[in-house]
Amino acid sequence: MDNSVLEVWQSVAGQNDQAYIIPDGCCDLIFKSRPGQEPVWFVSDLAETSQIVSVEKGDHFTGYRLRAGSEVQIDTLVNAVHGRFPDQETLDLINHYTTCDDNIDEALQCLASNVVTVQDAALTLGISARTLQRHIVHKTGKSPVFWHRLARVRKAGRDIQQANSLAEFAFEYGFSDQAHMTREFKQWFSLSPRAFQKISLKEGIFQVGYE
Repeated sequence: MDNSVLEVWQSVAGQNDQAYIIPDGCCDLIFKSRPGQEPVWFVSDLAETSQIVSVEKGDHFTGYRLRAGSEVQIDTLVNAVHGRFPDQETLDLINHYTTCDDNIDEALQCLASNVVTVQDAALTLGISARTLQRHIVHKTGKSPVFWHRLARVRKAGRDIQQANSLAEFAFEYGFSDQAHMTREFKQWFSLSPRAFQKISLKEGIFQVGYE
């Protein structure tokens, strides 16, 4: 599979419903078809909080999840795939209109590691925090703090079902305290940690994304 594409996914709505989508640090090139309507292509936004999307019975989606930090010529890519159905050439077109910077990929991986702060990530990378800030914002449109926070809350979200004490869990996953973790969960997932524990979100939190 092309380096800029993490995963190709498909989904078909069996009934009128609402899909709960959580931030994954990625944009997706998505093909959507609905009976009786012309199919459309679009690129999803880089989400900063959870979204609820209405779907209708028979809606069919094929998505190409792009690697976090990829630079996409969105309008040109959507125009290139317009009128087409997903096929092998779609990957070639994505590769042509999407670029991945190795330095940015390394920086994002560092921010998603066990570093405590953005400053620690910069030190690990051997650059100043200001340089890291400038390059990350220029290439991704988001700050290093955005990526660091997102990686941390996604890790916590995947493992929170196993937490016995939320206070201890918060400390273990790098939050200053339980209240801090609660604020982060509400910001990114629109749910408290305890509410997140009680509902099944494996389909979303365990999907491939920034981690």
